[in-house]
Amino acid sequence: MYEWVHIYEFEGDLKEQVFPLKKDEDYIGFWKEAKYSYLFFKKEKRALLREFLPSFRSETVLRHEDWEAGNSLDILQVGGITIHPPWKTPPEKNRISLSIDPGMAFGSGFHASTRGCLILLEKLFRRCPPRTVLDLGTGTGILSMAALKMGAGVAFSLDNNNLAVETARKNRAVNGLESRMHLWMGDARDFTHIPADLLIANLHFQVLDEMADQRKFYSHPYYLVSGLLGHEGYRMTQKLEERLTLLDNHQENFWFSYLFAQP
Repeated sequence: MYEWVHIYEFEGDLKEQVFPLKKDEDYIGFWKEAKYSYLFFKKEKRALLREFLPSFRSETVLRHEDWEAGNSLDILQVGGITIHPPWKTPPEKNRISLSIDPGMAFGSGFHASTRGCLILLEKLFRRCPPRTVLDLGTGTGILSMAALKMGAGVAFSLDNNNLAVETARKNRAVNGLESRMHLWMGDARDFTHIPADLLIANLHFQVLDEMADQRKFYSHPYYLVSGLLGHEGYRMTQKLEERLTLLDNHQENFWFSYLFAQP
């Protein structure tokens, strides 16, 4: 359970030095960005860090719900899917239940783009269930795991953020999906060629736009595209409809999600 989050900023790459810190019960994760590293804990850890690492540049303390755009982690219902943090017990009556600890990664279920993807996923699985899923920008792994629990056989899930991959790995284990959800770290633009019935891309517009310029991008039967604000959604649909057929879309709070298929 989260209330406060302590974020410590370091100069350089700490990936070879954080292993002993992972044993601490308050450790949340490690995030590498450009020339800096960030460590996340549930409580203040200055003494622990001084024992294992060089001096940190700054310490930021915030409420976890502020990181989640004002939402505290609780049980969330999206269509026939129940999303709950591991410390909450969901109602037994629900068909699909996902235990998600988002940590500091994207994909708690509260963001409009994630909800839009889950809603369109349900519609696709009622129409024509995909057997294989390629999830580019998996975050917490929430969309891959939802697809697997809806009936997909295997998911190939990728993110370029080490903290997201670490978080998705933990969520994969909690939901018992280790054998069917395969995790990688890398740039989504380099992996669009991997064969799959459904490509999921809940990403920033610039990345999606560059992916949509690749010939190899158009090799999948279905596409779930999200993470688009207002005019970005219009521009993306204009580009994709030159090659694909728009099946459905979802709009919430200016965020757009789209379901496409090969014509």
